[in-house]
Amino acid sequence: MELSPDDPRPAYLQIAAALREQILDGRLEPGSRLPSGRELAKEFGTALMTAQNALRVLRDEGLVSPQQGRGVFVRAPELEADTQVHHAQAPLASQLEAILVELLKVNQRLAAIERRLDDEVHGVVD
Repeated sequence: MELSPDDPRPAYLQIAAALREQILDGRLEPGSRLPSGRELAKEFGTALMTAQNALRVLRDEGLVSPQQGRGVFVRAPELEADTQVHHAQAPLASQLEAILVELLKVNQRLAAIERRLDDEVHGVVD
């Protein structure tokens, strides 16, 4: 898998989104072991910390659970109420991710405007 340079999300959110999609569509079944942080870092061409942050996001969403010395595994829904909470959290995470993407786009536009204003102030013309 590759990270998209056109995607304004940080690399760890792109990795988390790719893994989340695989979990939610069943490619990674409950009980499946996820690649280690090192394996993910190598696969996506990122730093180990970036991959670990992606796994943390999925853990915080309740989609995976780390097992000391064994790895990180896709969680199996245990109770119906627990499942409803996890399904509610996944859309919330997606919504928060969408908000982050929009904020990053606004930040990029603002930076472009500031560069243009700075160029005008200093007499640089396109």
